[in-house]
Amino acid sequence: MNDYFARQRLLLLPEVGRMIPNLKILFVGVGAAGNENAKDLVLQGLRYITLVDFDFVEDSNLSRTVLFRKEDIGKSKALAAAARLMEMALVDDPHIVGLHGNIMTDFGKGLFLDHDIVISCVDTLECRAFISDWCVRTNTPFFELGAEGFNVNIAFYAPADGYQQVSDGKVIDKLPSSDGLFPKPLHPLTVCLREEIGQGDFDGQRNSCFGFKVKDETLAKIPTIQSSSALAASLLSVELIKYLNGMDTIRNKVLYYYGLRHETLCCSYTPSKDCTIHQEHIPICTLEVMSEDTMGDILSKIRRRWGGEPHMQVPPFVSSGHCAGCGKEIQVNKRVSEIYDDERWCDECRSRYEDYAQHQNYACQWDRTPAEFTMFTEQRFLQMRPQDIGIPQDDIMKVSIDKDDCIEQLFVRLKPALG
Repeated sequence: MNDYFARQRLLLLPEVGRMIPNLKILFVGVGAAGNENAKDLVLQGLRYITLVDFDFVEDSNLSRTVLFRKEDIGKSKALAAAARLMEMALVDDPHIVGLHGNIMTDFGKGLFLDHDIVISCVDTLECRAFISDWCVRTNTPFFELGAEGFNVNIAFYAPADGYQQVSDGKVIDKLPSSDGLFPKPLHPLTVCLREEIGQGDFDGQRNSCFGFKVKDETLAKIPTIQSSSALAASLLSVELIKYLNGMDTIRNKVLYYYGLRHETLCCSYTPSKDCTIHQEHIPICTLEVMSEDTMGDILSKIRRRWGGEPHMQVPPFVSSGHCAGCGKEIQVNKRVSEIYDDERWCDECRSRYEDYAQHQNYACQWDRTPAEFTMFTEQRFLQMRPQDIGIPQDDIMKVSIDKDDCIEQLFVRLKPALG
């Protein structure tokens, strides 16, 4: 029999060898550093990996990535990387899935609950904050890495207290677990990426005065060299294996490497009183829903199960609007946060006027869904299904339940019913 991982086993406890092929990794961002890190994980023997990325392979990617080839130009990064990793996998029956889309809008946040560890390789503050916030809410340990120029950094966030519960109910104080499965952390994350990047939203500078997104044609590419991305990925891969082996050293810290001077700096973070994410402490409950269930059906199920009057927060969604130039109706069908400013004009007005933004004759009118759904919401909205208003399958929604003497808050996972 082939013994692909013989050298690796010399360093690791036997329990880690059993844990690695069972570990479920959610991987967000498959650029240069993401390519290298995903490759490392597959060669370390991981079997379950989900890759998420909304971008496509460009020619400039090929000099900095190991998973893309010339024939992949124009293809989805997530799908191309998953296909190449399946070819490279040394374990039997690998489950490597590529999901093409935006982690913030196209996929349900149940993804965080279905994976043991999250690895973030994205470069926008908005997406980094989103991943961090949901790892805190779902109590999921997560790693982050980045590379720019000759410098790299990696970070690791997990509960400071190591107590975890394995599948048989036994409590352990550090990894690895003896049953070969990743245990459930019993303490919340007290430090997260917000301590580094700050609080609030990070998309304001890209919005127009109408609140819609503006296409940034001058967005600069992050300059880097191949070895910087590879180094960041290698450092993270080492720390991940150390964590599984019960010997991690940068938990709730950020490690910086300055390539020009070959210097390193390790910064510790302490909980911030301004980080409201850690103060939520809202339980996540699962509610099975059918594909044909409407928003009214779901609210009725919540009311029957938990009592009281439910108030569900939903992202504002626009089904249609009117052209700011000619007043013609425009089909939009997007979340408000995903609408670009130039979509306020129809295709004809944009093609007729080079300076179409100056030909604004009509007030912008948009058919928006309410930001909160209750049993008293307008019937036409209650008859819509979640997917009709931009809520992806298996999403997690914040719900406040108004009872006689109190208001109970919880996150409800809208998990598709089997069959």
